[in-house]
Amino acid sequence: MDTNEDAPFSALRKTWQPVALSRDLHAGDVSGFTLLDTEMVIARFPDGVLAADAACPHKGMRLTLGHIHDGVLQCPYHGWCFNLRGECTDIPSLVDPALKKLELAKLREYAVQERYGFIWVRMEPGTTGIPDVPEFENPAWSYVIGPPTRFKSGFRREIENYLDMTHFAFAHSGTLGKAASTKVPDIEITLHDDGFEMNAPFPALDTPHEQPGKLQQAHHRQQRCYLPNFTAIRQTFGDGDARVLLHVPAPNSRFECTVFWALAISPGFDGPEPQSQLEFAIRVLDEDRQMCENQIPREVPINPERGGWGVLVAPGDTLANTFQKTFRKFLARHAEGIS
Repeated sequence: MDTNEDAPFSALRKTWQPVALSRDLHAGDVSGFTLLDTEMVIARFPDGVLAADAACPHKGMRLTLGHIHDGVLQCPYHGWCFNLRGECTDIPSLVDPALKKLELAKLREYAVQERYGFIWVRMEPGTTGIPDVPEFENPAWSYVIGPPTRFKSGFRREIENYLDMTHFAFAHSGTLGKAASTKVPDIEITLHDDGFEMNAPFPALDTPHEQPGKLQQAHHRQQRCYLPNFTAIRQTFGDGDARVLLHVPAPNSRFECTVFWALAISPGFDGPEPQSQLEFAIRVLDEDRQMCENQIPREVPINPERGGWGVLVAPGDTLANTFQKTFRKFLARHAEGIS
């Protein structure tokens, strides 16, 4: 299949993507997010959340600058009002606006749901749901949500980064990789209809120069990737403690994405408190951000040119290559109308 660079965004419009944290959008709040090159307004009404194109259909004013007034979203420019379903309910400059004019002024709205502490949007109808990760909804586990982090790189570039099992000793030399080995561990990859799963030991040194902390110790890693861009990374330590990291880079544009992430910690975890683990994860993610933003090109090509970038493949690239192959198959299914 000859897939062009427009194919990913076309396919992702039919999938659920995070656009905000639920805790940041209180009743009556209005915010914005750019998803797949589309500016959106996100507004919390008393009985739900509206996600729609940000431009007011009258003069194109950004509704992200509007406010909830008497149960409707009001445009700050001329006061046009919209309800939870995106319907125009009032045009203040008209005493008795024609029904047809109100109907024509309806916003282009998108499907919304809230789960795992995030507000998710799906731009077009699709059959793929948000993957189930029981630990994220288990009250016995500690669940903490990290701050959404903007990367000035494409979302596929960011995915390849966290799938990489050989960069710890270098990119994370000051944090996660203090006791990491440069050797490639044995990696077991299982393909699924909706993605793939990796099982491998964290590449830890047998005799590190300094005693690693709990989060840097040898552990087993299970990375379950649900196409197109949802990953749950499970870390299981020698004492039975476990952590599950949620990782979803939502594409803003072709060369920028916002990483939404969270962490679930098993009951009685013998190590740093959840807040300390969150702070440590923020440092690790910032190291990843610097790596992604300084790679050329800023996005991984769908079809690397023969003799060009992507030809020099090392053993540690197996997981990234698996993502590339399965992602192209994902695009092919969507091109054929199979979701």
